[in-house]
Amino acid sequence: MSDPTFITTFIALAIGGIVNAGYLLYKHYQRKHLVCPLNHDCSKVTESKWGKIFFIRNEFLGLIFFTFLFFSMLALIFNENLFFILRIIILLSTGFSLLFSIFLVLLQKYVIKNYCFYCLISAIITFLIFLNSVYLFY
Repeated sequence: MSDPTFITTFIALAIGGIVNAGYLLYKHYQRKHLVCPLNHDCSKVTESKWGKIFFIRNEFLGLIFFTFLFFSMLALIFNENLFFILRIIILLSTGFSLLFSIFLVLLQKYVIKNYCFYCLISAIITFLIFLNSVYLFY
């Protein structure tokens, strides 16, 4: 567990996810238009009926998820006794989040027929964090 590359990468990805999800949440509540570098309408994606699950905005779920991962890694750094239980929780949560991200990307492609740059960034971060969490088992 003392591999500094793993720790640094995991924390950097979690912070990137927090910033990305926080930005989307900020733009939503400020009712500001999202500028999409992909030449698509990000708001069409984020404001669609798929922008929420169980009445909770996906951006908010992402913010909670990435914040949880950030603090979980800090907990592992400062208390290695939590290693065995937290690694399982992290792997399960990142695996579930990866499946959810894949589902949302497929929705963008086949149902909404529009892409959100920030949502794709979140999916990529989630994929990389999942790969990083698999490392916990080695």
